[in-house]
This record gives sequence, C-alpha cells and structure tokens, in this order.
Amino acid sequence: MVSQSDNDVSEKLKALRRKFLDRARNDIRELSAYAEQTRSGTLSAEGLIRCYQSLHRLAGSAGTFGLPELGQEARSLEKKLKSQAEKLGAASVMPQQSIEIADDFADGIDALAELVEVNAEKSAVVPETTVSTEQHRINGSHGMQVRILLVDTDRDGSVGSLSSELARYGFVCQCVYEQDEKALQDAVFASNGAVSILCRDTALASIIPRVKSWRGTGPGHRLPVVAVGNDDSFDNNYRVAKAGASAYFARPIDVPELAERIESLAMERSAGVNGRVLIVEDDAELAEHYCLVLRAAGIEARSLTEPERLMPELSVFRPDIILMDVQIGDFSGVTLARLIRFESRWLSLPIIYLSSEDNRDDQLEALSKGADEFLVKPVSDDYLVRSVRIRCYRARQLSDLMNRDSLTGLLKHSLIKQELEKELARCRRLGHYSSVVMIDLDYFKQVNDTWGHRYGDIVIRALANLLRNRLRETDMIGRYGGEEFMLVLPDCSVQAAAKLVRAIGESFSQLTFSVGEKSFHVTLSAGVAGINDFETGEAALEAADRALYRRKRGGRAGVTIHDAKQ
Repeated sequence: MVSQSDNDVSEKLKALRRKFLDRARNDIRELSAYAEQTRSGTLSAEGLIRCYQSLHRLAGSAGTFGLPELGQEARSLEKKLKSQAEKLGAASVMPQQSIEIADDFADGIDALAELVEVNAEKSAVVPETTVSTEQHRINGSHGMQVRILLVDTDRDGSVGSLSSELARYGFVCQCVYEQDEKALQDAVFASNGAVSILCRDTALASIIPRVKSWRGTGPGHRLPVVAVGNDDSFDNNYRVAKAGASAYFARPIDVPELAERIESLAMERSAGVNGRVLIVEDDAELAEHYCLVLRAAGIEARSLTEPERLMPELSVFRPDIILMDVQIGDFSGVTLARLIRFESRWLSLPIIYLSSEDNRDDQLEALSKGADEFLVKPVSDDYLVRSVRIRCYRARQLSDLMNRDSLTGLLKHSLIKQELEKELARCRRLGHYSSVVMIDLDYFKQVNDTWGHRYGDIVIRALANLLRNRLRETDMIGRYGGEEFMLVLPDCSVQAAAKLVRAIGESFSQLTFSVGEKSFHVTLSAGVAGINDFETGEAALEAADRALYRRKRGGRAGVTIHDAKQ
C-alpha cells in the first residue's frame, strides 16, 4: 500500500525534476552563447570559468533527474575545460582576456541542447522512488525496558538459567523452547521494542532463518541474536558469525559483559533518526532532491547552497556527516574541507565528497586535503540512503566512544553538565519547569571492599540500565563520577521527579546481586532541584547535590527535594 507520505515525496520529486529541466534549458542557452564566442574567438577567461562551473553542475545533477546521457556528455565537456579553468582560477588573468578552446567544444554544447529536448518527454514520466519511506523508529533501551527472548534447546534449560542473572540488570526475560513453534513465533511477532534473542550456538541454523521469515529482513524488523556455547575456537566463532549472530559468548559466561552487549544492541536499534546530514551543494534542485530522499528514509537532512554560512551552520545543526561537492560555485570543496578542520571540534567530523569527479588520482588528491570518502555522481536514491545510513552509524559509534562513559554507556561528566545548561536556556525560552537529580549509591565502598570491583561494576551497570529503561527518551542521563549519576528531566516538576526517582530506587533495592552462594542488595540516595529556580545550571546542580547530602545524613535510601530554607 502506498502511503500519503510516499505520494507527497513522489510528487515533490516530480516537481523538482520539472524545475531541473527548466533550469537545464536556461543553462544550455547560456552555454550556447559561450559556444558562439568560442567560434568567434571572443570567449573570455571569466566566460570559460562560468562554462566550466555550469557543466560541472549539469554533470553532477542530470543523472539524478533522469537524464544520464546529458550528464555524461556534460562531464565529457567539463573534462576538456578542467585544466584551463583550474589554471585560470589560480592565475592572475584579466577576466575579459580572450581564451582559446578546441573547435569541437562548441559542437559539444550544441549536442547538449539536442539531448535536453530529446529527453524532455522522458523526464516528465518519473519512475516511483525506490526509497522506502518507512521510519525505522524502534523504541529502545532509553524509555522502555529491554526484553530478551531466551531460547532453550531440548528443554535443557542451559540458556534459560541465565534469566535470573540478566534480570538483575533490569531486563525483562521470556523463556521459550526452540521446538515450541507457536510459542516462539508468538514471542517473535510480539517483539516490537528493544529485544534480543539469546540461544545456543547449535540452534542458530534453525532460529535465524525462522525469525527472518516471520519478521522480514528490513532494518526495522531484524532482531539481534546472541549465541552462547562451549567452544571458543576460531572455527566455531567463524561459524557463529557466518550464521548471522550479533555476538557470541563461550562458557563460563561473563554475565556483566553479556548484559553490556545486549544493552548496546538495544541502544543501536533505539535511534530515533538515522543521523543528521548537512549537504553543501550549489545546485539548489539537486540539494533539495537529496534532502527529500533522505528525510523520507528517516534521516535528518539540511542543505546549504551558500558556503559563506558553512561554519555557523555547523555549530547550529551539528551534523553527523557532511556531503559536499568538490566544486561549489566559485568555492572549492577541498578548501572548505581544510577550513572546517581549522576548528578542533570538527576534526573527527566525516566529510564525504559527492561529485561527478571520476578521475581516481584527482579523487585521492582531494581526499588528502581533509575529507574522508568520495561518492561519484550520479548516485541513485537507494544507494544514497544506504551509504548515508552506514556512514552516520559509524560516525555515531565513534562519537559515542568519545562522549560516553565506557562502563555504562551514559553521557560523560562534562557532557551531562552541558545538557543541564542547555535545558536551563530552554526553560527560559519556553517557560516550562524542569528538574535536575543527583543520585549516589549507598555504602558503595563497602560493596567494592567486600565483593570486589568487578561486582561494583555490575551494580553500577545495573543502575545505569534501570535508569535507561525507566526514563523518557527526552531525559538526559550521565555518569557524574564513580558511583554518582546525574539526571536532567525536561518538563518535569521537582515533585514528579522525586516520585519517579523514588520508584526507581525501590526497584533497584529489590535487585539481588549474587556472588557464588552469597548475595547482597544495594540502595540509592537522591537529591532533586528545580532548574528554573537558579540563575545558572551549576547553581541548580549544587542545590541538588546539597539535597542529596541531606538525604545521606538523614538515613540514605530515599529522595530529598532541595529546600532553599535549609
């Protein structure tokens, strides 16, 4: 069934193609005037550069708008001018100085005009876009509890026995049997949230094909499968990877590491959008086409046709990647890439050239000046979406490594404090009330001294997981340091925040942490303050911290709201 959204995108793409065709006719009329100047020997240096820029634009966009022959011919003519255009651009030549060009150049321009008219009728019939407009938005670990389907073979219980240990991390575990086809299928069909399948490595060949047949293979339908087994040899690991598993753990299983991997898989599937892309392109119609296609696929895209606004736009939009032409009007994309790297915060920002440049040596030369990859125009809509998704995903993985705490996956100290300042500014702008919360694990030093740091890490991860599962996607969670956590809760009063954190604390205190035949429990204390009540985020944080220490002095295991009178 074609949705209204699909129809809207298709109609907009058709309108863009018509607009491109009108512009192409105008461009070729101008090029024809330059062609006559080449025949009369009056073509100026400025005219040659304008010719080169116009042909570069046509070569890059014609294929996308259904005129591949026009794009190929424009690219051929562009190559004939490239050497001269680059020399003129670098030299101090009078703009009106006459320039000689090969005689066949003018004939090539005449051929372009014929190609446009021959293909005009074809381009009016636009094939339906092959890009899926399905928004692959999956409720993930931040905003709901992560579920695990534990699949046992022959009712031996070897996988299901992990259920109680994994539950300590806040996971919701459901045990099913591989042979119980209906129960397994029902569980898989019901798995619309952040879910992983845990099974024996010997069951992969049976389970993965069935899951794919039931749910499909699209990005929004796949369920990650984690395998456990007894054989940790290279051959067995290779077999498990070939079968399609997302991870493998050999016995004795490191449960904390297993829990962390399941949680990271859930987080990967929970992304609200597939990334943010800034498109730097002087061809307005082509830039709008790319934006439409990417947005339809759930990717946040923004175009920029004026390179002078590049740096402010980066600061405001903060893209995951940049798609940029090598030549943007009078500006060089290579130079712009070098300019972007002037600021240290953009050193790791992936810059991908999207250009009709197909000479491998020239591509490498351009890449050596600050960019990361090259995509050659024309790029099909489907290929563009898949390429951008892959690159955005990798960019976000690298960003997470730099910005998130390695033990918990939560925001680092400096970043959660930045989120607090941003929320204070938002409160002032929109007039709503928000809260900041400081959380501390009670008697945590005793946990480390008695059971060891390994179990201390288990406790910290368990609380991080509970917070992710119980808070909204709009809430910000950070590991402030050691056993301290910090929450920024937008649109949440201090009373609502205290009630929420109190419930989380009660759930956390009920978790049982086992060490051999022994076990222990841990409680938490928290302080809450209203962000709006203070001039700075730092002052609000200090108030929440004072409330936390009042709770500590008052007996721990609870929540205290900041009171200015105390």
